[in-house]
Amino acid sequence: MGTPNSLTPSCLHRFIAICIFSMFSLTISAQAVDDSVFLSNADRFAESLSKEKNFITLAEKIVDAFPDDLSRARAAFRWITDQIRYDYKFVNRGDELDKPDCGNNPECGMLMKNWETGYLRKIMSSRKTTAEGYAKLYKKLCDLMYIPCEYIQGYARTKPYQIGNNMGANHFWNAIYIHSSWYYCDPTWAAGYCTEDDEGLLTSYVRQFEPYYWLQKQDRFFRNHYPKKGFQVEPLPFSKEQFFNKPFYFSAKVLDQVKEVSPATGVIKCRKGDSILFSFYYLKNIEKIQVNSNIFRNPPVKVWQKTGKKKYEWVTDEWAMRKQQYAAFARDGNLYSLYVPVKHESLYYIELVFDGTTAIRYRIRVEP
Repeated sequence: MGTPNSLTPSCLHRFIAICIFSMFSLTISAQAVDDSVFLSNADRFAESLSKEKNFITLAEKIVDAFPDDLSRARAAFRWITDQIRYDYKFVNRGDELDKPDCGNNPECGMLMKNWETGYLRKIMSSRKTTAEGYAKLYKKLCDLMYIPCEYIQGYARTKPYQIGNNMGANHFWNAIYIHSSWYYCDPTWAAGYCTEDDEGLLTSYVRQFEPYYWLQKQDRFFRNHYPKKGFQVEPLPFSKEQFFNKPFYFSAKVLDQVKEVSPATGVIKCRKGDSILFSFYYLKNIEKIQVNSNIFRNPPVKVWQKTGKKKYEWVTDEWAMRKQQYAAFARDGNLYSLYVPVKHESLYYIELVFDGTTAIRYRIRVEP
């Protein structure tokens, strides 16, 4: 599909866009590039290219439409997150990509390049892939647009039981160089999520854009991502072991709001009778804080209930509402703090719940 005339900037349009971009650049924060109204044009343009099947043509159309790297990077990112689905069935089967077995072949580089070209063409045609494909496709589009971009393999934490445990590399993402700084993005997690059954088998894919995974600085992104190769584009702020021991954050919404937490480690050693001080800087107003653990959990207040012949909906459980327990906490602006007593030697984990939403988990080791 050709580029709409309204989106092909004339010299005047380019001049205006460059002026707006220059003013916007002055407002870039030290934490992340703001996903603001400025980028809505890139989002809409990406949507207009929904039928594009050639990644080279796709990159060319994006370059023709925008004069700046930020808009180009955003348009390519949103095209991928909007058009490519996660291939959960491939993951469930335990399949692996059929890459060339180069051995000592001196032409291995060319073999891998040809394989990758075919792989990306298949993604463009089938409109589905896994994390490796998301990251490879985004790097290819950035390369074609002359935007510095790295393809990164590493560790990504998705389950609370991973606190304090070693794990193998299980994910892929990108880093791009914008405004003289490296920013990290995860097109897989930004595109949507998978539902799963009680056995952990993926059952469906839900496309839902998550803006948190578009251009984050290292200190925020590395709370649930860590590169396998170690130093790749920037010096690392902590070791792999420290990453494995970090607290677990249950959602991108929490990650977006929480800035600092204490304890900084997710593995807390204590004794029975101690009180653990938790503190955190949280941008959103919190009215009520609850504490769940393996010893006590507040019962869920919403239950999936049949309300008609063929109708089900979430309803409030009045009994569960009466059983809720709330923690006392102190607040100084956006800084929250609370003490949690250690009453049982069998205490294994503590979860902090903000206004009914499970937010952060810590692993507890009660020593004799």
